[in-house]
Amino acid sequence: MKKKTFLPFTILLILFASTLSFAKDAELEWQGWSPFSPRDEIRPGFTLRKGGGPDGKGGLLVRHDARDGLDGAWSKTFDVEGDVHYRLTVFAKTRKVVSPRANRYVELFFHDAKGKYVHDARIGVLTRPFYPWDEPEDSRGWTKFSGIFQAPAPATHATVRLHLRWEPKGGVEWGGMAFVKSPPREPRKVRLAAVNFKPKGGKTCLDNCRQLVPFVEKAASQRADLVVFGECITTMNNGLDHVAGAEPIPGPSTKYLGTLSDKHDLYLVTSLFEKDGHKVYNTAVMLGPAGELVGAYRKLCLARGEYRKGIVRGSEFPVFDTRFGRVGMMICFDVHMPEVARGIAANGAEVIAMPIMGGHPALAKARAIENQIYLVTSTYSLNDDWMQTGVWDLAGELRVRATTQDEVVVEEVDLSKQHFWRANMGDFRSRLRHERPAVDLPK
Repeated sequence: MKKKTFLPFTILLILFASTLSFAKDAELEWQGWSPFSPRDEIRPGFTLRKGGGPDGKGGLLVRHDARDGLDGAWSKTFDVEGDVHYRLTVFAKTRKVVSPRANRYVELFFHDAKGKYVHDARIGVLTRPFYPWDEPEDSRGWTKFSGIFQAPAPATHATVRLHLRWEPKGGVEWGGMAFVKSPPREPRKVRLAAVNFKPKGGKTCLDNCRQLVPFVEKAASQRADLVVFGECITTMNNGLDHVAGAEPIPGPSTKYLGTLSDKHDLYLVTSLFEKDGHKVYNTAVMLGPAGELVGAYRKLCLARGEYRKGIVRGSEFPVFDTRFGRVGMMICFDVHMPEVARGIAANGAEVIAMPIMGGHPALAKARAIENQIYLVTSTYSLNDDWMQTGVWDLAGELRVRATTQDEVVVEEVDLSKQHFWRANMGDFRSRLRHERPAVDLPK
């Protein structure tokens, strides 16, 4: 008898609880926004703040209690037209959020009227969510998320979700939301040049630098914006070791290389031995179109022959602004360690220039894919199983490669163009920022 009455009573309780949940969500709906959570048991708290947001027009709060593993978002669906571009803008202010990069994020996905992903034949995959990029926090504590996105041709709707996940006792307020039609992104085309050339017959660092002239001229004739030479170019084949060939930065070699970049209105990258007091570094330098020293990077991961000679490693992952985008640098053995490229990409690099002696080409492929950056490599070898001179794209493909000695290769890329990963993962670059784990290596 008890069993017969227990089941209906249980069902009634479930239905009642479900009704309360729906009623609660209905009360929270505001201007088309409503709470969302993958499961009721991990649902956070949702609150409206009518005078909140960065503009005082309303704020949407997500609050977590002391439990770990909660996950929820404010969600709204918009009507869209296929092939039309839309700009999404939204602001967030966090409270007690330990990992905002990973756990506070905006998700946008295009779909049909039934909420199903649509197939876009132009990219050959199902359209997957986009994740608008976040900017630095402003003086009032608000972080702006924004991006321009093209609706796939078959899409009729777009859903925006404003997330907070996995933050015990944390909270975020969302506000200033806008989703409007927009012109397409402005193209940012850049021509990347890699040079396969080994100096010979010189006796000084400047002798080696002078041998670069015809290659810079050739790159310039192909309208290169950035040209990359090989590792330790100033001491290659001239009998100078890391001590005799070391010089300050700025110094004679960087001054000369600056005259070349100035004359041809481009950026030039190579590596040389840097003398700084009693220390010697293997340092990559970038000279700019006005002949200026744009920046320098000290090699982090030294080969055995380097640290046995007393060369010192660097400690930073600098990234430099250029007129076409943000550029970082690596040197040779750095490519074997995923943390170096990851650190540079995390600091905002879109292109990494890498002077290199050698290494397996699969490493360049991996670094390009896992960081969704363009990689420009310059080496001295032509072997298939050794590092090649060329330009690697976001899919890890070697877009152009030197096949002869003393060769300049140039490839044009568009830094504004989204790369849709053919393995059905969508715009992979936008995912990385939020999904990549933050790992502190053991001391």
